Amino acid sequence: MIGPEAQRARAQLKFWWLAWVFVGVSLLTIYSSFGQPPSVVRSSGSHPLTGLTGLLPLFLSIIIRWLVLPRCTHLKAALPWFIVGLALAEAAGLLGALLGGVYRANLCLLGLLGFLQYAPTFARQYLDPKPTGYIPNN
Repeated sequence: MIGPEAQRARAQLKFWWLAWVFVGVSLLTIYSSFGQPPSVVRSSGSHPLTGLTGLLPLFLSIIIRWLVLPRCTHLKAALPWFIVGLALAEAAGLLGALLGGVYRANLCLLGLLGFLQYAPTFARQYLDPKPTGYIPNN
C-alpha cells in the first residue's frame, strides 16, 4: 500500500494495539481488585465444575485467532474478528477471576495467555500482503 491508504491502515493498526493494551489492563485490574480469593468457600448449591465455565470462551477465542484471523485478507475484515476474539479471551479471564473458585488462579492465567495470543504483531500481514500466484525465481 502506498500513500493515504497506507497511513489509514497504520492508524487502524494503532487502534488494534490500543484496544489490546486496554483490554489487558482491565483484565489485570479486575483480577486483582474484584476477584474472590481462592480461600472463599463456595456455596453448597453450586456445582464444583462451575468455575470451569471460562474454558468455553477461551476455546472459541483460540479458534478465532488461529483459524479465522489468518484467513482474513483485509484489515477491515479482520478487525471485527479481532475484537470478538479479544473479548472472548477477556471473558475467559473474567469468568476465571469471578467464578473460578479453587481454579481461579489457573483460569486467570489461561485467560491471560489467551489474551496475549492476540498481540497485534500478526496484523502486519494486512499492511504488506504476500504476493500470490506464480513468482519465478530469477
